[in-house]
Amino acid sequence: MPNENKILIVSTSAHGGMLSVIEGYQRDGLYDERCMEFVSSHVAGSPSKRIIEFAQAFLRAFMLAAKGRIALMHCHVSMDLSFWRKSTFAILGRCFGIPVILHLHGSETKRFYRSLPSFAQRVVSRQLNVADAVVVLSESWRLFVLEVAPKAQVVVIPNYVAIPETIVRHEASSTINVLFLGLIGKRKGVYDLLQAFAAAVKNVPQLFLRIGGDGEIEKAEAMMHDLGLQNHVEFLGWVSGDAKDELLYNADIFVLPSYNEGLPISVLEAMAWGIPVITTTVGGIPELVEDQVNGFLMEPGDIPKLQGLLEKLSHDPALRHVIGLAGRDTMQKKHSKEVILPLLSSLYAKFMGK
Repeated sequence: MPNENKILIVSTSAHGGMLSVIEGYQRDGLYDERCMEFVSSHVAGSPSKRIIEFAQAFLRAFMLAAKGRIALMHCHVSMDLSFWRKSTFAILGRCFGIPVILHLHGSETKRFYRSLPSFAQRVVSRQLNVADAVVVLSESWRLFVLEVAPKAQVVVIPNYVAIPETIVRHEASSTINVLFLGLIGKRKGVYDLLQAFAAAVKNVPQLFLRIGGDGEIEKAEAMMHDLGLQNHVEFLGWVSGDAKDELLYNADIFVLPSYNEGLPISVLEAMAWGIPVITTTVGGIPELVEDQVNGFLMEPGDIPKLQGLLEKLSHDPALRHVIGLAGRDTMQKKHSKEVILPLLSSLYAKFMGK
């Protein structure tokens, strides 16, 4: 389809939930009948590397826009510099009369907005107000956007993940496998998890924790050694594809004790695999997880509660099974590709006429 106008997808190419979402769209056929081009406005690496990446992406977008080759611009936005980078693309789109979708993924968008001086807040509000559509991941985020940008055209389209057709859990063993997937650092609650896990291991010595993700690995490993968890914790670095599927297949409990989130892909993946999740009451998570029904909720930073939930699930395999199945049922009914992709396809059709 070389002569068709494109949907220009603007996003980071760095590892993380945002890129996983876009890869899912491609994998599951959202763009099969549309011409799409991806430009990377951000990449992991040095400041000079990131500047070059941004400049090349903006130049590519400008050239396509000047030739009339862009029918729609879909900007995937996080917080801080990500918002300002994507805003330059949105302004470019408006200058050429191109419809612009701002798709908000940032888990700390509220913190970002409230930390800004008043004039910068007005700029953010204007960007949201003039976008042709603002996509958010949950109802709570929709209400926040309308609070700061009352004229914004807000659409709720949650994240989704691939749901395995059948779940064949791993064979029972003496080890109880706990899994964490995400950016290693304070925001995702890794240090709280290590403290809670150290306390739980004293009562349930068969617990074993695998931590997948990049970030502050050395700092977290140092804490692991200080807590004497060398024989109970493994750091895996960034994992994806078959390696991640194998981790999910072997997991008995999934934990994401975050302080800020949008709608985390890792929790969706764990629930899709029928794994009971322990997570926090932040962002759109309470709209997904019903406490003690399809998962377990706790307040961020409540280390004793996290310890207690780890021990409770460790001692009760029947509870793990029931909660895991309920989580999987939630995913099939509300967060499958069959439910979510038509929402985005309809939004595209609104601006592209097909």
